[in-house]
Order: sequence, then C-alpha cells, then structure tokens
Amino acid sequence: MDGSAIPADKLQAFTDTMRERGPDGAGYVRLLNNTLGLGHRRLSILDLSDAGHQPMPFLDGRYHLTYNGEVFNFMDIRRELQTLGYAFRSDTDSEVILAAYHQWGSDCLQRFNGMWAFAIWDEKEQTLFMARDRFGIKPYYYHFTAGKLLAFASETRAFKHLDGFNRQFDEAMLELQTAGVRIHGAGHTIFQGIKSILPGHCITYRLGQSFEQRRWWSIEDHIDQDVPKTLEEQAEKYHGLLEDACSIRLVSDVPVATALSGGLDSSSVYSIVNDLLKKGNLSRVPEGAQKAVVATFPGLPSDERAFAEKAMEYTGGDAIFIPQQYADLPAQVTRDTQIFDGLNPSPITAISGIYRGMRENGITVSMDGHGVDEMQFGYRDMLYDLFDYYFKTGQKAMAENLRQIIIPTYAAEDQARVNQNLQQIMLSARNPLGGLKQAVKKMMGKSYRHRSEYHENGSLPALGNPYNFSRYPFPERMLLQETFVETLPDIFRNFDLAGMMNSVEIRMPFMDWRLVAYTFSLPVESKIGLGYNKRILRQAMQGRMNEEIRLRRLKIGISSPVQHWLNHDLRSWAMDMLGSGNMNIENKDLRNKAEMEWKEGGVSDSMAKAVWQKINVQLISNRN
Repeated sequence: MDGSAIPADKLQAFTDTMRERGPDGAGYVRLLNNTLGLGHRRLSILDLSDAGHQPMPFLDGRYHLTYNGEVFNFMDIRRELQTLGYAFRSDTDSEVILAAYHQWGSDCLQRFNGMWAFAIWDEKEQTLFMARDRFGIKPYYYHFTAGKLLAFASETRAFKHLDGFNRQFDEAMLELQTAGVRIHGAGHTIFQGIKSILPGHCITYRLGQSFEQRRWWSIEDHIDQDVPKTLEEQAEKYHGLLEDACSIRLVSDVPVATALSGGLDSSSVYSIVNDLLKKGNLSRVPEGAQKAVVATFPGLPSDERAFAEKAMEYTGGDAIFIPQQYADLPAQVTRDTQIFDGLNPSPITAISGIYRGMRENGITVSMDGHGVDEMQFGYRDMLYDLFDYYFKTGQKAMAENLRQIIIPTYAAEDQARVNQNLQQIMLSARNPLGGLKQAVKKMMGKSYRHRSEYHENGSLPALGNPYNFSRYPFPERMLLQETFVETLPDIFRNFDLAGMMNSVEIRMPFMDWRLVAYTFSLPVESKIGLGYNKRILRQAMQGRMNEEIRLRRLKIGISSPVQHWLNHDLRSWAMDMLGSGNMNIENKDLRNKAEMEWKEGGVSDSMAKAVWQKINVQLISNRN
C-alpha cells in the first residue's frame, strides 16, 4: 500500500499457510503494478472444474474476487441476474457474487443468504470491497497501517508470514481473554495489530484514504415481525423456515453428511434432512446425503452414541461411527492447537477429530446444529441467570419453573443434589439482591459469570458499529448478547477452524438469517417455559423425530476431556511443557503445584484448566 511491489513468493507464502482450508487448488494474482496481491486456497464444493478457480476475474478483469464461504441461495440470484442480461461461464456461487456486486454494488449483500468473507478489487474504481456475513460465521482478519500496509486472511497464523509485520501477543487482550472476557465478538484478537471485520460489516477502501467499517445488517432491523399468536402456529412457521434452510444447504457437488451428536439440535437437522430426501424434488444434492457422522467417546460421560442410534432408528438413515482415539495424543494436540492459533478452555482436538473422521471417510460438507442454545436458553448458566433474575425481581413462580428446567440438565445421579441445593438457595437467600447471586456462583463454580456483570464489550475499543442491547429486557438481552457478542462468535471461530483444518466445510441451518430473525421476534415464553428450554424447536419437531430425543433435557457439551487427558495420556507431555521455555517464578509455582496434585492421584479440574491455559499460550507463541 506504500507503492512497493509485493514479491510473488511472499504472497504465496502468506496464502499457503492456510493450505488445509483449500487442498484442491491455489491461486495468486498481483494487480495495480504488483502492489496489490490476492491469494486463495480452494476447497472445491461447487463446480469442481477449473472454472471455479480463484482469485476469480470478471468483466475482462475489471473485478477480481477472493472468497471463503457459501451463498446458499445463489441459484435464485443467478436466475434473476440472467434476466438482467448476465451470462455465466461457471456453476459457482463465486461468479454470482461478482455479477451481483456489479449490478447492485454493496446492496448485493442484502440478497445473499449464507456465510462469507470476501474481497473484490475493482480496477476501474480503484477500490477494494471487503465484506463479512451477518453473523460472522466465516472469519475475516486484517492488519492495517495507514499508507503502508493492508493485509487480510481467514486465519491469524497467516500473519506470521506477513512481510514487514512482526506478530506479537497483545498482552491486554491476552489478559482479558484469559480472565474469561469474550473479545472475538468485538473484533479483537490476542495479537497486536490483528483485528477482524465485525459480523454484518463491510469496508470500501480506496487507496490513500481512511479505513472504516460500516454496518450493512443489524438484527434489530428484523425483530418484531408479525408472528402467529399460538405456539402451535409459531412452530409450524419455524419448521417451514428450518426445512428450507436445510434444503438450500444441501446443494453441493461433493459428499454431504450430518454431524450427529444425539442431542436435540443435531438430531433435528438430521431428521429434517432425511425427510427432505425422502420427499425428493431436490436438485444438485449428492448421493449419500442421508448419512450421519457420529463421534464416539468410549468410556467417557460425553459419549452419546446411544442417543445418535435412536435418531437413526427413527429416520431409517445410516451413520459412520468414529471413535475418538489417538495414536499420539500429544502430537495431535500440538498440531491442532498451533493451527487453531488461539486460546480455548480445552484443546480443540475433540472437535477437530469429528471433521478429521469425516474427511477420512470422503465427506467434505457437514450439516451442523449450532446456534439454538444461544437463541433459546440452551446453556445451563443461562438458566441459572434467569433463575437468579426471576427470583430477585420477586417472580417466584418463574424462578420455580426455572428450577424444574435446570434439574434435568444434569445426569440422573446428580439431580437430587442439584435439587436440594436450589431449594436451599431459594429458602436461604434472604437478600435476593446479594446472597442469591453468590450462592449460585458458588454452586456453578468459577466458570459462572452472571449476565448482569457483562460489560457489553464497553471496555473494548469500538472497531465499527458494535451492538448495544442495553435497552432490551433482561431475558431478551441475554439471548442477544449470547448470540451476537458473547458465546456464539467463539463457537463460530472454534468450529470453522476445527472443520477447515481438516478441509471440511460446516453449514449451519439454524443460522439462516430468516430463521434467526423469526426466532428473535418470538416472545420469551415461546423459547422457555412449562419445564423446557428450546421450546419452539421442540414443538416444531413434534411427530418429526425421535420423541425421547425431542424431549431430552440432559446437556452434554462437546469438548476435550482436558482433566482426564492430563491425568493419563498427556501427563508426561504436560510436565515437559511446563518445564520448557522461560521458567519464571509463576511457571515454576504452577508446575510445583501440579506435580503435587499428580503425586496425590491426579490434577483437579481447576488445576487442569490452569495447566492447559499455560500450555495453550506456549504452543501458539510466535513460531513458524
């Protein structure tokens, strides 16, 4: 950006750090007298021919596109553009994006239904247009120094190979994330000078001018739609939207399967996909799309194989079962963590293993069930927050309802203890504005953070036009925060990397923008009440899936069993890691305490988290 030519080998090195994201091809183009370079790694999903090669030129080279993601309604947009005189040489959505941008400019984004991070160079206007999807499902990182350098990529590790940039930790952000503050929804990373375009934002950059994000889509513009009055009518519309979301996400020229855990969300997607395939009338859907891939964790509480089998019995579909076993767990954790290039409470390995198994079985596209928990009170700590809120505001009947919802989220052997604790809290909290919150926090453990303590990311510098949901009532505000600011941005980051490090694209029907907008327009009682959370989804799937799973309330998350691993397969490796590198007083103290617990039978849950956090940072320190 300072007028210097970009060496071809530097552009290639920067791009090829992300080769796992695109093993099927690579492209590099230098424009503007070689001062602008665009690179791309291709994961072939639509039109496997060379016609889908990127960076993709359009209109005799006026435009060049580099793009990560999918626009699922591209065939409808393509037909509309054809009536306007456009001709297409490929069967890709990439070419449709270029034609749509030429026809409608940045307004084309409003027509797209999907997930994307893309950049379009306009040679005539000398502008670079960069855009990210509504929810930030696809990552978009950048570094910008005015008048000198602009670089962007799908992963932060690419910036290790950015000529003229020394990647270092941002100690302030590192400390915030270590303390549990969610920084990704605000566009920050743990590295100095590396930010991300905010979800629903875009940038039009002209050389020599300012660099500013602007919001092109807001959920607040789509809340308060006219919705049916009864839960039954609401559920029918919800099912119709979810069914169409699944239908358009089945379009692919490579094998597709559903990542099936046996929980309500993934089983709903799996059931709808199988129902759609039985009905027929689908086009461009590969054979075998009725399959599921089930990750099993033999001998661990997180193993849900039995529930996945029930989902399969209902649909009559089949599955590939992938036991999560590792020949060399230390090497696998090291590889996954260094590609992940970020902090996580546990290794990403248990999640990446699902998609590694998919790829090994020839599957390139995964249909997943992400997004329901955040929009419909799916997490246990959200339920505790509501319990606290209703209790302290004097809504005792609602608090009792929450108690009845919380208890079944625990395993059967823990339910009596949880019930007793909750009853004691309700009896002993004489001062509901103070004692209750502390009692709940003690019960939940150190990981519990009350939503009233959220700072709305106000302590983080604004990078664009961030959301501020403070005007909404507490229950609605919690859902909006979880979806757009807190948990879901981290989920998107984690699963995008877990999938793409194994060359698998993850599609999320529940994140269809029409379904998201509709869900947030429904009243709170349509999402939680009468003993159940995720109420609208459960109602929508009545008679359409296995009944036991539909009504199942036990909550089992997918994460690496870090405490178990550190006490077994990773124990020696962890001790070596704690002893390597710069052994300052803090590191020595942690190692001494961990060794003491290991000698006494094994590290505790809190110690395991502290040990992993230290190793996590060490693994992603600035190294090639």
